[in-house]
Amino acid sequence: MNNTVIVIIGALLIGGGGGYVFGKGADTTQNDAKKLQDTVAMMNEQSINIKQMGEMMKAGGVDMQEMGMKYKDDSLVAKGKDLQVIGEKYISENTSKTKESGMDQIMAQ
Repeated sequence: MNNTVIVIIGALLIGGGGGYVFGKGADTTQNDAKKLQDTVAMMNEQSINIKQMGEMMKAGGVDMQEMGMKYKDDSLVAKGKDLQVIGEKYISENTSKTKESGMDQIMAQ
């Protein structure tokens, strides 16, 4: 009789614990979806910011080259070329990483 009572109590504890875990799992799915949406929005924002920064660097590099040519300053032309290349690199890496990771498809949704 003692063994039967112990088995019944154990079964109730296991069943109650399983039900609690199962019920708790449904709540985290909604929370996880919200976190995923927030993460995608943040990554989309960062991608846009990186692209804008790259475009600004590229344009600034072109302007520096023009000023260097105007005033015959070779070091300014070289720095402008470097800045333009770095800007182009940021733009291309941002585009390739976004496509490579599949984030462009997720962000479009």
